[in-house]
Amino acid sequence: MRIFFFIVIILLFFSVGWLGADAATYNLLAPLPGGTASIDTSNGFITYISQIFWFLLSAAGILAVLMLIFAGAEYVGAAGNPSVINDAKSRIFNAILGLLLALTAYLILITINPNLINLKLTVPPIPASVNP
Repeated sequence: MRIFFFIVIILLFFSVGWLGADAATYNLLAPLPGGTASIDTSNGFITYISQIFWFLLSAAGILAVLMLIFAGAEYVGAAGNPSVINDAKSRIFNAILGLLLALTAYLILITINPNLINLKLTVPPIPASVNP
């Protein structure tokens, strides 16, 4: 029960930090890897979060492929040792699962609303009159 309350307190602590993050004006100091070459300060924090999302998604894909290569080499070099073969199979399964998790996160966001991936938060104007 103590662990449950500790987890709830930690989640509450980390969940309210974003409330003030968008209100503050933040100017990007340097472009992120994989982002645009120029520093876009028009959207500030939203642009930064968008570039972080794409960077982390790319990093997840690259790390999953590297883990597949490493686990495949371990599987080939196991020489019949059952514990090493099981470790390699476990790493291959976990790498594929991580890759599928990253792909699923992308697909869910693009299915709900493609603008969630772009993170361009512009609200279209409401028409002045609506004809029934």
